[in-house]
Amino acid sequence: MQGKTIGIIIIALLVIVGGYFLLRGNYQAPTLTSEKTEEKIETPPTTPAPVSEITEISIVGTEFSFNPVNISVKAGEKVKITFKNNGQAPHDLVFEGLGIGTKIIGGGQVDVVEFTAPSSGTYTFFCSVPGHRELGMEGTLKVE
Repeated sequence: MQGKTIGIIIIALLVIVGGYFLLRGNYQAPTLTSEKTEEKIETPPTTPAPVSEITEISIVGTEFSFNPVNISVKAGEKVKITFKNNGQAPHDLVFEGLGIGTKIIGGGQVDVVEFTAPSSGTYTFFCSVPGHRELGMEGTLKVE
């Protein structure tokens, strides 16, 4: 019996001592924590894609000539040609062998054509209205 009494006293002391520490605030119950670590992926700064510049050229047509007669661009360059008919007769501007040209327009009108310059070489432009090329409406596109 005496062994039982000692066992009960030991259990009672453990409960009292444990309660003391719990109530005193020195005891911290273990807590489960999960640490989430975010992996930062460094990405290099992006630079915007270069904006393709457009070379703008104005050509004026009259009876029976172009001004300017010779134009130059670089191969692969984007080109915007504004053709103005300052003559009385209808005219257009056509690039021989390239499939590029404006509409036939009347005096005082304007038409625009945009294209990417072909490979290096010399190309002829002209007015496709019958007889106008023969009368001098012809020029040269030099691609470097």
